[in-house]
Amino acid sequence: MKLVKRNQKLHNPDSPLLLGEVKESDVVKEISEPSYIDAQTRLM
Repeated sequence: MKLVKRNQKLHNPDSPLLLGEVKESDVVKEISEPSYIDAQTRLM
């Protein structure tokens, strides 16, 4: 439960990350990731 409370404090609704914020020392790279949802067989 302590971990959950600590992570809740790290959440910033204005940040693009789920927890924490992007720091100047972080390296952010854009990648092309194919969607596997489109490749699934639909039953209906």
